[in-house]
Amino acid sequence: MFKRRPATHINLPVELKGSEKVIIYFMWAIMLILLLSDAYLEYSVNQVLINYRKIILQVILYILLVLSSLLKVSKLNNDTLSTTRNFYIFLKLLGILFSCLILGTFRYGFIYYFILVIPIISVCITTDTKEVTPFLLFTLVAQVFSTLIVPILIGTKKPITINGIIIYASFLVTLHLTFVILFTILGFYSNLNMQREHENQKLVSKLRYKYAQLEESKNEKLEQFDKLKEVNLQLEKANSKLSSSLAELFTLQKISQAISSIFDMNELLKFINDVVIGVMGVTSSSIALYNSTGDRLKMQVTSIYDTRERAILSDNINSPALMEATDECRILIDNDVNPNNYDFTKGRNVKSFLCAPLQLKGKTHGLVLIEHSIPNAFDDANVKLLEIITQQVSIAIENARLYEQLHEHANTDGLTQVYNRVYFQTRLREELCNAKENGYEVSVIIYDIDNFKDYNDTYGHLFGDEVLKSMATTVKESVRKDDVVARFGGEEFIILFSRTGEDVAYQKAEELRKKLSNITVNCKDNIISRPVTVSMGVSTFPKFAENEFELIDSADQALYEAKRRGKNCVVLGHKQLPN
Repeated sequence: MFKRRPATHINLPVELKGSEKVIIYFMWAIMLILLLSDAYLEYSVNQVLINYRKIILQVILYILLVLSSLLKVSKLNNDTLSTTRNFYIFLKLLGILFSCLILGTFRYGFIYYFILVIPIISVCITTDTKEVTPFLLFTLVAQVFSTLIVPILIGTKKPITINGIIIYASFLVTLHLTFVILFTILGFYSNLNMQREHENQKLVSKLRYKYAQLEESKNEKLEQFDKLKEVNLQLEKANSKLSSSLAELFTLQKISQAISSIFDMNELLKFINDVVIGVMGVTSSSIALYNSTGDRLKMQVTSIYDTRERAILSDNINSPALMEATDECRILIDNDVNPNNYDFTKGRNVKSFLCAPLQLKGKTHGLVLIEHSIPNAFDDANVKLLEIITQQVSIAIENARLYEQLHEHANTDGLTQVYNRVYFQTRLREELCNAKENGYEVSVIIYDIDNFKDYNDTYGHLFGDEVLKSMATTVKESVRKDDVVARFGGEEFIILFSRTGEDVAYQKAEELRKKLSNITVNCKDNIISRPVTVSMGVSTFPKFAENEFELIDSADQALYEAKRRGKNCVVLGHKQLPN
């Protein structure tokens, strides 16, 4: 009847094991109640003693039902021993058979045949609906068997009629068809529930995996956090050694920001000087740096607004006491100032001062001088703070100077040490924008060396280089500080004159032409007195040009005109006509 299967094991979940036990206990209880009810009914209807053969048979069958159920319960309780499928089915069929036989002994036992489907419910829940059909067929056979055999056993066999058989058969078929429909519906929802349970288990597995990942990530974060805490503690210890107050931290932060963002020397020193005043709360603060030769200090920035006091400090910044302390790279502190001992304090209300040198990598740049109008204004904490400040200021000064050198190098022609073409064009655009806004004139002079190729061919390229350098130096020294001299290409140079009209520019070009024709060029200890002449073209904005391109083109055309006129002359440009 049943399809043969390999001896696989049924490992029921805890919930289904509990359901199976509930069904078993329910069958015990309901059968016991039905047995008592049938006995009472038999006695009430017949008013005679109970049929002992029937009672004995019912007791035997009930005991067998309980024993088979107990065996099933013991298997379910034993977690170490898995129940084989065939043995599990045998016990379930045995329970159904005993139940059918017990119901067959009842006076109206067919009414309770629906009880027989209760043990099958667990099969429907745990397996596919198709698995229930053999159980139903077995139940039908067991019912027919009990109907035939039980009356014989208890001695109550009645004659069988055709109508009785038809009615009984119709009842059984209808009952079992109803069970099939009910189990089909139950199986559908059971399968649906199992699918959901399977999906839930997959979801739970994913969640467990995600949770494991989160736990692992959490542990990694905790490890990183512990490492960060350890690093942070080390940083705090290092900071505590370098900084004894919030003022120190604030100062370092501000100066560090200035170092990374401000590259103009004057702006940088002014910013740092303001920070020192704000942090240390002094009356005045000043920064002085050594000049290019490194023998004298020059005041760069100071917070002193009084003209007279500023002049006294500036004139006496090279005081022997300050110079000695700076040269020896040591702190100079005096909390009870005697003006007779320090020239820079005479005539000024200075009661305490603190001076610290600016030194980096063994090179002294200058000093920081802070002053107060009250005595005993400075202590060891102030000395330590100023030392930290001077270290940062020294770094800032070195960075600013390196930046200026790099900036200058990027904008300077390597041979002649005048500006290059890129820088000139940038300055020209800026100057023309300002000229348009403020309404002033701008002039340019383009010139090149006459017959420069002959110098190279006759005396060599080294001599030609010396000619270019000598002429560039002469022009650079002859123009104003704000005028821009640049090498435009080869032996061609250009000069930018701000706020200069064509008459002044032409006159200046003539002066330069005459001065350049009198220079003497030295090359390898040989003095060559051959005259060097230049041709010049002059143009002015906005008279001859409306933009930078027209301005340069106008001056360039004037230069070509000077060449055509015989060289060694100056030609004034003119307005270019549109093509």
